[in-house]
Amino acid sequence: MTDVQIPRIPAWQYTLAGGFVAVFAARALDSTAVWLLLQTAWVMVLWRTATRHRCAWWLMLSAVAAGLVVSAGWGLHDAPPTNTPMGLSLALPYALFAAGAFQFGRRRRPGSAAEAGAVVLAVAMLAWSFIVLPYLGDPGYQQVDRALAALYAVIDLTLLGTALRNLTDPRRGPARLLAAGAVTMIAPHMVYAATGSVGTGPFQPGGICHLLIQCAWVLLAAAAVHPDAGKFRAGAAGNGRTALIAMYTAAVAAPLLPAIANPSAVVIVPALLTSGLSGLLLLRIVGLARLAGRRAREARGALDEQRLLQDQLTYRAEHDALTGLANRDLLTERLGRAVAGDRPYGLILCALDGFKEVNDTYGHSVGDAVLRQVAGRLLLFAAEVEMVARIGGDEFGFLLGPGADASGLAARVVEAVGSAPFLVDDRRIPLTARAGIAGGVTGNDAVLSDADLALRAAKQAGGGIARFDESLRAEQSDRARIAAGLRQAILDGSLFMHYQPVVDTATGRITGVEALMRWRQDGELIPPGVFIPVAEQTGLIGTIGARALRLACAQAAVWHHEHGLYLTVNVSTHQLRDPGFADSVLRILADTGLPAAALVLEITESVLVDAADTNVLGILRAYGIRIAIDDFGTGYSSLAYLHTLPVDILKIDQSFIRRHQDPPRPQDVSLTRAILELARSQDLLAVAEGVETAAQANLLRELDCPLVQGYHFGRPAAPEAIDVLLREAAVRPAA
Repeated sequence: MTDVQIPRIPAWQYTLAGGFVAVFAARALDSTAVWLLLQTAWVMVLWRTATRHRCAWWLMLSAVAAGLVVSAGWGLHDAPPTNTPMGLSLALPYALFAAGAFQFGRRRRPGSAAEAGAVVLAVAMLAWSFIVLPYLGDPGYQQVDRALAALYAVIDLTLLGTALRNLTDPRRGPARLLAAGAVTMIAPHMVYAATGSVGTGPFQPGGICHLLIQCAWVLLAAAAVHPDAGKFRAGAAGNGRTALIAMYTAAVAAPLLPAIANPSAVVIVPALLTSGLSGLLLLRIVGLARLAGRRAREARGALDEQRLLQDQLTYRAEHDALTGLANRDLLTERLGRAVAGDRPYGLILCALDGFKEVNDTYGHSVGDAVLRQVAGRLLLFAAEVEMVARIGGDEFGFLLGPGADASGLAARVVEAVGSAPFLVDDRRIPLTARAGIAGGVTGNDAVLSDADLALRAAKQAGGGIARFDESLRAEQSDRARIAAGLRQAILDGSLFMHYQPVVDTATGRITGVEALMRWRQDGELIPPGVFIPVAEQTGLIGTIGARALRLACAQAAVWHHEHGLYLTVNVSTHQLRDPGFADSVLRILADTGLPAAALVLEITESVLVDAADTNVLGILRAYGIRIAIDDFGTGYSSLAYLHTLPVDILKIDQSFIRRHQDPPRPQDVSLTRAILELARSQDLLAVAEGVETAAQANLLRELDCPLVQGYHFGRPAAPEAIDVLLREAAVRPAA
């Protein structure tokens, strides 16, 4: 058997039913003390509601309290009162009830206090003009009674209007109860008028009018107990123009009321002046209020525009203008939050391979179009990450949340970039990408630099993906230490040159030297393979290269004039990309006195291909400077460039020469022979590097290789050692 849920009766219904029972019980007992006790209970109920919800409930509390005082005063009075005193005493609770009921249907708005004040002053003027002054002039109750009748008529109309208004209130509940209370407050006047309006008995405790007033208090108490009592106040907004007309009418008409009651010049003239002054002041106030309102609207509009502009500026400050992705600043800010948080996170940096060539070949407008398309592909992963950002140039970043598969995502990003060429107009531009991954933990604020180190490691490895580990940071520290040492070496002159002889296989004489940079730090000789890559990465290679060229040309000028030697100097990509490189070379030649024909600039195959779109080599060659391809056969497809690039010398990589054993293998010999035949067919001078044995030297002589260099003929040495070799060669007969 299931339990039956009995609906709980609301407290306001208990108050309503119990109140009516108590009122009729008090009438049956016909005891003044019981009436007073009952009204005291209504005062306590209203007090509780007024202190919780305030607003118009204070007026209602005042009305019930005033009614209690009136009942106590006349109930304990020895003789029954006459009509006028009774009317005057009841006017106060009636007026307070009407004011409270009126306030319930209104919504507070700016100026409502002023409107209420105007109404109070207008009513005060009415009371003074038609009640107080006539009574002072002709003591008696006849005119007062007429004024009270008019006042009660106004109160009844107010109560009737508020009752009708509250009956249409959509919140029902307390509004209906208050409307019923207002109608019940009007009922005593109707009953009194219907019974001939004789005596005050109906309004004394136990009378029919008194009973109706007590029923109104019961309805008011039930409305106060209702759960929606606190929400009751907000009604529809009033008509501002109607309120303004009412205030203006009251301000102008109120000063004229004494003149109507006492139409003498002494009263009329000040009344007219006061009325006119009040009208002008109110007009001025209205004008100022409208001006203030217009300026407030303009200020709000300006604030809205400022807020919109601020939002736009904030967006622009946090997003990349070209791609619309978050920029480096916003990513750094979000990384800061992640570092300060307690969740694991990660960062992927992605860079495009060969994008610089896109800008150089097709122009920046095409490059920008490619970057926008790249951003579109990368945004496909936005749902899997917390942020996609453009770091700058051709680098992009992905901020990862907890649980993200960084390696898998990085692989898919790299694949997405290289999956298809980027289409710009009629161009199909293929690109590849590489990525560096770094994982972050709370307090690790170096995750961005860690990911950058991983990205650099991926580039050095030839592309693909690399993940950060501590060894990369150690390498970075070593690079920073070496870079700092190089900067100091440029200043203190600890960089110096060694030279390796280049020998003519036919005569055995030294015909040239290759200049090689050396660096001694704290007494230790640093290998070029260690500091040259750091110089290239940090951009110091330009300064170091210029210093090496000047030192070598100054020394080679002496050897050229005395022995006819030429000089070979290595040149990097960074130097060839320098717009002022050609002028710098020509200026050094002029300063040192070395002829242009005695200088050979040596470039690796990779550098040669990278410099294919520059005209610097053509300019230098036009002045007589020769160009050599170093390490030929190990880099890019140089054969395709031999017909178009200004090349004079091929330097056969030592890896081919070292294959020549004793006795040599036919396949190794054929490779070397093919390169030599290629050089002769292109009218290029060939130089074999890395000759370390007599057997290799003899074989190259048999293959008719014009020039050779290597440890067999001399290691890189100081200028003094080369001077010794040159003096010995001068006194030795030719081979």
